[in-house]
Amino acid sequence: MKNLSKAIFSASLMVILFLVTNCKSGDPVQDVDKVCGVADPINNLKWLNDEFKAFLGGPGVNGIVLYEYNGNQVIEVQNSLFNSTNIHQHLCNGVKLDLQSPQSISDYRAQRREVKVLYGTKMWP
Repeated sequence: MKNLSKAIFSASLMVILFLVTNCKSGDPVQDVDKVCGVADPINNLKWLNDEFKAFLGGPGVNGIVLYEYNGNQVIEVQNSLFNSTNIHQHLCNGVKLDLQSPQSISDYRAQRREVKVLYGTKMWP
């Protein structure tokens, strides 16, 4: 019985160590309490909920990604049906960023910082 207790303790310790050591502190995904002032932006921001409802195919082929850019939270909607990657970046109020020129989209990609994937799969660079 004593050996069984030692084995259970050792196994539990190994599981805990495995979980602790496999956390990646360098990942871009971070816990964010509120996005655009709300705890559940996909359901609480009407414009984002409308975009979300338009997704076809689920989380494997669509994504909603939160970035920080020029001191603002920017939500990028990555719908599998979109044919362009430079017109789906929104400020919290739903206003789209003007990234029509090659220089502006290049600047955006170089200067933004990924904060968190809010839904699905990040598909775009």
